[in-house]
Amino acid sequence: MTRSSLYWRRHARLAMAAALAIAMGCSKSEPAATPKGPITPVDPTTAGTIDVEVSYSGPPPSPAVINMSSTPACAKLHADPVLDPSLIVTDGRLANAVVYIKSGLGDRGFNPPAEPVVIDQRGCLYDPHVAAVMIGQPLQFRNSDSEPHNVHGRPREVDGWNFLMSRPNSTRDVSFDKPEVGIPVSCDVHPWMHAYVSVFDNPYFAVTPPDGRVTLRQVPPGNYVVAGWQESLGTLVQTAAVPASGTAHVQFTFRAPERGG
Repeated sequence: MTRSSLYWRRHARLAMAAALAIAMGCSKSEPAATPKGPITPVDPTTAGTIDVEVSYSGPPPSPAVINMSSTPACAKLHADPVLDPSLIVTDGRLANAVVYIKSGLGDRGFNPPAEPVVIDQRGCLYDPHVAAVMIGQPLQFRNSDSEPHNVHGRPREVDGWNFLMSRPNSTRDVSFDKPEVGIPVSCDVHPWMHAYVSVFDNPYFAVTPPDGRVTLRQVPPGNYVVAGWQESLGTLVQTAAVPASGTAHVQFTFRAPERGG
């Protein structure tokens, strides 16, 4: 493909993204007006923890290399090949899995943090690839590239959003008033850019690092259903009994997808 055709193809994508943003009115979810229920302070003298380990059973996948050749300005930002982050396994442990309390908190209400969770657009990639926020907590998109980007979120439970971020170091916030796991986010300008956002009505959630281990802290004593979600492997659930001032342990083992014959 010639440099001229690459230029026109890139600008056609920008024009399409701009048209989509206008058509959707750059809509976004409205912040939560009130928490789920009355704010119920957690007694730190009896609160416990849930230690979670997320593993992968089966031959570790070989990550695909992301092809950025259609946008040389993005490709030149990386000296080494860029690997697809959708399934990262290190020594049998799974990164980028979302772990959360699915049920058991009753009608407890929790104040969302005021500090935003940030997803940066850096090197023509979303960083981090997987993020999680509370209802009412700002989710901030940032563009650290000189390359323009378009942020297109497609939730199922609330209005989607679609806006351009053409200026370096620009930011844009969205927030949510309903929980949802695994909201896909993409860039219509750079088709390899994908991320996932999960939204919760409580603070008991985390995204696993490369070692696959997270701890949910300050959990009231009680019986819970804990879930683990991964974008290409689905959801697993387990029960956890948290004793007063104690620790419950949960092990999730995702299995390699079966190959068709």
